Order: sequence, then structure tokens, then C-alpha cells
Amino acid sequence: MVDYFRKKNLNEREKDVYGNEVQRLGRPLPVEYLLVDVPASTPLVPLYTFLERKDAKQYFPVENRMIDGHIQDFAALANYLAKSRSLPFLDAVSDFHLLFYLYRMEDMLPMKSQLGPLLEAVRDKDKAKANEWKTREVWKTLEELIEASSNHDDSSMSNDVEFVPSGDAEQNWICTFCTFINSRELPACEICNLPR
Repeated sequence: MVDYFRKKNLNEREKDVYGNEVQRLGRPLPVEYLLVDVPASTPLVPLYTFLERKDAKQYFPVENRMIDGHIQDFAALANYLAKSRSLPFLDAVSDFHLLFYLYRMEDMLPMKSQLGPLLEAVRDKDKAKANEWKTREVWKTLEELIEASSNHDDSSMSNDVEFVPSGDAEQNWICTFCTFINSRELPACEICNLPR
């Protein structure tokens, strides 16, 4: 009796969308049918798009790693570019995290729309195209902003930055992590709770 039902289930017929009578198999699909080999490997000699550096301190800080001390801000940009003055311009900008920071700095200096030729120069390792991009107005403006920020006292760059919005220098301080303006009495930021 069990064999009868088993045969009936295996050989059960039904109609498809075109009205043809088709046989439906009752056995499950073998799992091996779903496993597919995908051949993948790495090249014997890798070609790097970005510049390889021996020392990790030579890289621009990585985004979203504040706990590790990687803080991407304008001071980090100025510091990185000051350290990279001895390098050719193409080598200095051939850092993924630097390019990503430049792409995202829309609030200070909109560079997103003008980075295309620089990205092509980095991809093609074209020094002439990179040096031509360096002469553009947007990069000159960035260099002027860096020069202006380096002329300030180092005390204004410390963690206890005093903010003077309306003459109350004694009342406020700016969080270096989230840039929120906090009251002087607070030992930690009111928004991100990170210490002063």
C-alpha cells in the first residue's frame, strides 16, 4: 500500500501554463545541483591603484576609527599634506582615504564635482594630469585654507578650544569629535559623551 502512494506521488501529472500534461517528480532536488564552483584567484603580481607605503604613519587617517586615534578633520589634512611635501603630487594624493575625505568635504569646500580628472590621474598613474589638476582653482583654494589655518596659534587647536560666539569665551568649548559647543562646566560632550 505504501509503494502505491509513493509511485502515485512520483508519477503525479499536472498541467502547465500552456495546458500540456506534465509529470511532477516527487523526489527532492539534490543539493549538489545547487553547489557551483566559482574559479577565483589573485594575480601573481598584484597591480596596486594606490601608493604602497612602508610606514602606517605616512597614510592619511582612516575614516570611522576615532577609537584608534584616526581622526579625519581639516587639521589631519593639513598635517598629511605638510608631511607629503617631499613626495610628487601624484604620490601624495594616491591615498584612498585622502581622496575619500576630499570627496566628502562638501560643507567646507565642494570638491566632489571636480575630483573626476584627479581620480583618473591616480588610476592611470599620470603625473602630468595630476600636476595639471593641482593648478586648478579648487586646489589653490584648499592650499590657501590650509595656509590660513596653520597661521593660527597651536593653542587654538588643542582639546580645550575656546569658542567666542558672543563674547563668552569663559562659557563654551567645542568637542573635537562631534564639534558640538558645550558649556564650560561639562567634563564630557553633551552629545557624544566623549571627554573634553
